[in-house]
Amino acid sequence: MKRRFGLRARFIGVIVALLTTIFCVIAFVLFQSEGSSLRQDLLSRSKAFAALATKPIGDAYATYQDSGSVVITQRVVGFTQLDSNVTNVSVVDINGHTGYSLHSGAAPVSVSQAASFQPIYVYHQNAVQRIIYPYIDDNGGHQYAVVYDISSAEVNRAVRNLEISIILYSLFGLIVSAAVTYLLINQLFLKPIRQLRDRALIISGGYYREEIVVDRHDEIGDLAQSVKQMANRLTDDIQKLREVDKVKSEFMMIASHNLRTPLTIIDGYLEMARTEHLSDQLTGILANIQTNSERLKIFAEDLLIISSLEAGEKIFTLKRVVINDIIKPIADEFASMAANKQVSFETKFDLTRLEVEGSEVHLRNAIYNLLDNALKFTPSGGKIELRLMQAGDTVQIMVSDNGAGIDPSEIDKLFTKFHRGTSTLKYNYEGSGIGLYLTKLIVTEHRGTIEVKSQLGKGSTFTISLPMPKE
Repeated sequence: MKRRFGLRARFIGVIVALLTTIFCVIAFVLFQSEGSSLRQDLLSRSKAFAALATKPIGDAYATYQDSGSVVITQRVVGFTQLDSNVTNVSVVDINGHTGYSLHSGAAPVSVSQAASFQPIYVYHQNAVQRIIYPYIDDNGGHQYAVVYDISSAEVNRAVRNLEISIILYSLFGLIVSAAVTYLLINQLFLKPIRQLRDRALIISGGYYREEIVVDRHDEIGDLAQSVKQMANRLTDDIQKLREVDKVKSEFMMIASHNLRTPLTIIDGYLEMARTEHLSDQLTGILANIQTNSERLKIFAEDLLIISSLEAGEKIFTLKRVVINDIIKPIADEFASMAANKQVSFETKFDLTRLEVEGSEVHLRNAIYNLLDNALKFTPSGGKIELRLMQAGDTVQIMVSDNGAGIDPSEIDKLFTKFHRGTSTLKYNYEGSGIGLYLTKLIVTEHRGTIEVKSQLGKGSTFTISLPMPKE
């Protein structure tokens, strides 16, 4: 079975994807904004530090450069303690030669940088890495420049901590937002839709009186109202169909009773006519009348059985019968009928005496209907086979032919009342359309089943399965 994703799962997926996108965009903007702000703050503080410390450090260097670097170092250290981002301070002359450095290993400074009268800022990965600040003495002379090496490690740590915080808060916000959004949408939309779906499924199962209550004035309310109206219309239509079917059943019963009385009278007059000396022509006419009278009596009896069964009456008296004794006389009768139509008729009977619990008269009627149907749709030169056998704890009666066959679209409607398996416009076959329906009713009343396999143009096989009585 192919697994399907419901509306709720799809909605959760859409909400999570949408909120994830939103939070990723917000987090990216915050990363860029806060990182840029921290780096800008580092630059501002470094500029202020350089502007503050350059003159005192330059004065100390100019005064004590010949007597030693101890005083210079004290002055430099005093200033570097004010800003932990300053990792080294050195003094270079305008030719780029380093005269003093707090720590060894300072990077060289070019002549143009050392001789510049404007501060020079060197950047690495968008963060200030070095400031070369010109020292102007009291006379306005420019002989030295103070170089400050700036570390961005503290800023980078702050940026990383900020990124982690933003990610954690974003995940938390994503989960909370998704949960709140889902709860709201579920309460406002999904829950009513699910309730409507459950009611619709109940209605689709045949419980058309199921109440649908959705107190909403929106599209969901309109949908619920539409489903409710549809169920009401279906209920009304089904009630009308039941009434029509009831009237039809009553008509069938009335027609059956009203047919039997005149047919009995006709049979009486025919019996009287046989005692007279009639011409061969008139005798033949009376024989045709007798044959058609018998057909009408069978039709009337079928109508009466159908209407009685549909009314819920128990008209069958079930007893143990030997199915072999029922089916053999029918086979003998149909053998002559098939020969008259030049149709081959074969029988294959299980030699074992097979018993079922049933009504002999009605079982004979069911088997007769199947054989009559096979003979009707099998052309001259065709073949019909009647089989009787035991299959497990059931008795099976199979009627096969190689006649017209049944269109696959007709199979499901084959055992419905007044349905004919072939078009009356294409085939001029006699029949009322109740034979197979009656057979189905009789077999069902005997706790059996009837199945059909057919291929258009190649014939059909009907199989009746009846349970054998338990010892």
